[in-house]
Amino acid sequence: MVKIPKRITPCPIVEAIVEIRFETSFPSDAIFGILYTKLSEKYKNYEKLPILQMPEFIRLQDPELKYQPYYKLLDDNFWVQIGSNVISISNVETYAGWDTFSQRVKEVIRYLSDSKIVTKITRFGIRYIDFFKLDIFEKINLKITLNENLFLAERISFQSSIIKDNSLINLQISNNVNVSMNGIDSMGSIIDIDTYVNDLGLNFLNQENDILEISHQKEKELFFEILDEKFLESLSPEY
Repeated sequence: MVKIPKRITPCPIVEAIVEIRFETSFPSDAIFGILYTKLSEKYKNYEKLPILQMPEFIRLQDPELKYQPYYKLLDDNFWVQIGSNVISISNVETYAGWDTFSQRVKEVIRYLSDSKIVTKITRFGIRYIDFFKLDIFEKINLKITLNENLFLAERISFQSSIIKDNSLINLQISNNVNVSMNGIDSMGSIIDIDTYVNDLGLNFLNQENDILEISHQKEKELFFEILDEKFLESLSPEY
């Protein structure tokens, strides 16, 4: 069992996202108005996303566009994005910590539940993107070899899909990538972990705390399992 710190310094999280995909019997142009009525109390600014420039019949018929957001609501480092069949909340650039972020997530889920627009939850996912200003492949337990020799290169991107209990996890690790933070571009590596559950029906809206906490725990376990012990110790872990 991997020992999981409460925090590491500096915090490498550049974005945390919770996304909920759903089915609804409401017309697509009504979804935003219904949810905005509640969310506007905290998220006072919003912007239309470029997808709205496309005709509605194209947006609704193209399966690749079904879960794309149409609007973005903003409150400092928190975004809520809303589409015809999706809502997500993100904490970008400066991570507020799990207690604060999860409370924001639970508020959005409560508004979604109260709105009565959902007939089925088709996917619930939690995703963390961590950034390091170094070649992460030299600092992790995952090793790529070629002819039994350690394979290191200027640019590597590793992707894997993992099944863990009832969850699916998409893992991506890449080096030599450019990330923009607070308007400043930096080169380094990312560890991107997307943990999700499909076909939750409506039960999720009554069990969101358990599913949210379990998914977050699985993400953390995998993240700290990936990091090399010496590298982890260099990040001043607090237990």
